[in-house]
Amino acid sequence: MDKYIETALVIVNPQAGRRGAIDSADLLIEEFRNGGVRSHKRKTSGISDARDIAFNEAGQYDLVVACGGDGTLSEVVAGLMRLDSPPPVGFLPVGSTCDVARTFEISSNPRQAARDILLGTSFAIDIGHVSGSTPILRDDLPEGVVPQSREQLPDYFTYIASFGAFTETSYATRRALKKMLGHFAYVLTGLQSVIDIAPMEVDVKIDGVDYSGTYIFGGVVNSFSVGGMIRLDDVIFDDGFFEVMLVKPPRNVGQIAKLLSRLLNRKQTRSIIRKKAREVILEFKEPVSFTVDGEYGGTRTTWRIYNIPSAIKLRVHHPPES
Repeated sequence: MDKYIETALVIVNPQAGRRGAIDSADLLIEEFRNGGVRSHKRKTSGISDARDIAFNEAGQYDLVVACGGDGTLSEVVAGLMRLDSPPPVGFLPVGSTCDVARTFEISSNPRQAARDILLGTSFAIDIGHVSGSTPILRDDLPEGVVPQSREQLPDYFTYIASFGAFTETSYATRRALKKMLGHFAYVLTGLQSVIDIAPMEVDVKIDGVDYSGTYIFGGVVNSFSVGGMIRLDDVIFDDGFFEVMLVKPPRNVGQIAKLLSRLLNRKQTRSIIRKKAREVILEFKEPVSFTVDGEYGGTRTTWRIYNIPSAIKLRVHHPPES
């Protein structure tokens, strides 16, 4: 049975989305107050702030709410994963593309989101852990994307860790473009990345089975949606398994459109490998960058990703159907 919620910590990313995250958080807190919940608001000011606030303060509350995009939620979850007994987490999506909100049908209306959080249910979801060889930090990405130290890189994720085509779309799209064009900015940048991407040779072990080859995209996913563009079916969020997707390169430029169409429309093809997995290990000849829940995850030659079953309780209006 869920514990009665009396206190809430609301962690706000003021830079998230095109609408005012602070104003949205204030409306959510007002609705909490109407429901008898005492709330404390904390604003982030940079990379890993949400993680650190959650780790240092969330244990004092019955609930912690992430107000921002998928990256803000991911940081909050990473902070909670460092606690022995983390409180449940709510989400008020105000980012440009919120895959988690889309997957769990979480309202972006602050008052409705508050009611759903308080009157809904705690749904335990699997969380991914990311590790591997010592990461390096790139110096060719837009300002504010790369953290100042390796310790600030994400090491947990709620819905995706990926490399290759579309991967840099979420964090390499400039903030001004995101705010002006929203989701369309991701589409534009993502399509360009497919044209520019170079195939990568990678040794892949999926639960110990060898799937080594040459790929233009690889993703370890626990979501119905990837970047708002790729839709996945039959995903179960609390079964201890991730959905692994590997996309082989087209034989020529003329096949890019067909491959994209099949990918976006969820059609089966020999060029797209899909497997369930608890653990994925990828080894590259040269360091490769990953995105982790839409944020820059570092650049490594070896990546290890594994599933931590039912690790975090997410407050939702109703559990998702696979």
